[in-house]
Amino acid sequence: MGLDIIPGYSPRSKRVPRYAVVITRNGEVVAKFDSVPLYRVIRLIIEHHVDIIAVDNIYELAKSTRDIAKLSKLIPSWCKIVEVTWTPSGYRDVESLAREQSLPAPGDPLTTALVNALLAERGFGKEIKLHADRVYIIVSKGRTPVQGGSSSDRFKRSIRASVLQAVKEIKEVLDENELDYDLVVKESEGGLERGFFIVYAPLERVQELVSRFEHKNIKVKIEPGVHVSYSRESKKKVILGIDPGINVGIAVLDLEGKPLLVKSYKTPDRELIIESILAIGKPIIVSVDVEKPPEYVKKISSLLDAILFTPEKDMSVDEKQKIVAKYTEKYNIEVDDSHARDALAAAIKAYGYFKPVIDEVLSKITGIDEIDKEEVITQVIRGKPLAEVLEEEFMKILWKNETKPKYTIQEKPTPTETTTPTTSRLHTRLVELEQMVKKLEAELARKDEEVRNLQLELAYLKKRPLGVECERKINQLQLEVETLSRLLEEKTRIIEYLRDKAALLEKLLIETASGHYTIACKSSSIEVCSSQPVYLDNPLNLNQAITYAKNMKTGIITPLKDSGLSWEEFRVPIVIGEVVLDLGNYVLVRSELLNEIKSLWAKIEELEDKERRERIRRLIREYQESRRKTE
Repeated sequence: MGLDIIPGYSPRSKRVPRYAVVITRNGEVVAKFDSVPLYRVIRLIIEHHVDIIAVDNIYELAKSTRDIAKLSKLIPSWCKIVEVTWTPSGYRDVESLAREQSLPAPGDPLTTALVNALLAERGFGKEIKLHADRVYIIVSKGRTPVQGGSSSDRFKRSIRASVLQAVKEIKEVLDENELDYDLVVKESEGGLERGFFIVYAPLERVQELVSRFEHKNIKVKIEPGVHVSYSRESKKKVILGIDPGINVGIAVLDLEGKPLLVKSYKTPDRELIIESILAIGKPIIVSVDVEKPPEYVKKISSLLDAILFTPEKDMSVDEKQKIVAKYTEKYNIEVDDSHARDALAAAIKAYGYFKPVIDEVLSKITGIDEIDKEEVITQVIRGKPLAEVLEEEFMKILWKNETKPKYTIQEKPTPTETTTPTTSRLHTRLVELEQMVKKLEAELARKDEEVRNLQLELAYLKKRPLGVECERKINQLQLEVETLSRLLEEKTRIIEYLRDKAALLEKLLIETASGHYTIACKSSSIEVCSSQPVYLDNPLNLNQAITYAKNMKTGIITPLKDSGLSWEEFRVPIVIGEVVLDLGNYVLVRSELLNEIKSLWAKIEELEDKERRERIRRLIREYQESRRKTE
């Protein structure tokens, strides 16, 4: 399906966007349509089982990335969007591509739509990925503790313990089913304040394993993590610093130590962050500010095929502030928050560690213009001998425009040369072992300190009366029993709540099947409506609801008896109805409202006919009066 926007109907204007549509198969036109609204375009995609939607600009479909992501939920999973103007060398206009491929000159929207379709058939363009297979699971408190007095802390701990238990259960389910995920949590005394899962799997698969849940103590929300992905990757080699958490700090430096990106993300979405990084450069080093890197950073380092750098000991807040303050003053940049600051400190630390290697390599290859300096630095940092890397680069340059020789002469390496793959691997392994020895020595020093502290603590405990220690242990166990008892009571209340809800849903399902109730679509979710009545849950959406109701020949349901809305004024049925059950984007209402809407449509048509006849009579009278005056 080739699409082109009709002039004057841009998604950024107030008018409903309209498109010229041409559907082709094997180079032949199957169907074409002029001035089609977007909702009808989606229907045509399903009817003709369209495999590719071809456009010359993705923002002809929606005015923003967020709107494109919403649109992706309506497009079938088998269908992909291709931006035909993208080429490996950059974007080109449709006219030049049409001339090059001997296609009709795009002079009007239908012709442009045809050219887009034929270009996509011939393999031009790049797919805009909309259906991202990842899901967000958010576990949070169901309410904010406000109780005072002596029970306040215990009440808070109970809620945090419930959040912790829910996070553990979800984690066990994901582990049992071997789903790839990232988990970040906000810890607090007695449990967790919040847990955030990013599961890299289809929404349908996650919903089979984890259910949406809402109770007075905890809430579990499941949301699709969709975003538009079509950026190109940069080949520039960079150093990456990461500060993981619910908010993720990112800092990207080039191999000269200059800042390319310093910011924080409000989501730990691994794929989104990697995509943003690769648009700037290809990391060869990933660094953190702690000695033991989190699992999240290990995954990113592995996916980027980069060296993971960690300091010999955790960087203190004071050290990070000093490093970053000096750096920001030098390059005149601003750091938004502590997450970006910690990431930048980690990147600066890694750059300082590898700077002697980078400087040595640059000093050896200064003046050689043809050589890829960043590639040489990358290979040396990975542990490959500089002599071997230079020989490989020289060979690439010498044989770049020549055919490969039929035979090669093997020269025996001198004792000072290290040119074999085995030697290269041994050198890399040696560097890794040296780093490991340094870490183990530091770990050993810490362990010795821990042993000394434990010996002192043991000597102190031996002097204490046994009764005091037993009493402390008994109090601790009693506290644990109380906590477990509260958790058991909480589980029992949740089970009773779920049983009552299941019974209610079963009753409503039977009555809906019997025709007592029907579904209405919320005005705040009108983009997912499909000819249902509109439930006006927000008065700000009134104009959008009226437009939809007129186009789909349906009506508007409002819960306000004195809303002041009149069907005579807006010429669309507006009826009063209460919600029986809230279903997210939809609500359950009495089916009698459909009869009221149908009756009001009849009145509106009768009123409009009457007004039309009255206008005709008035025109006739005015005409007769003007004739009498002229005579």
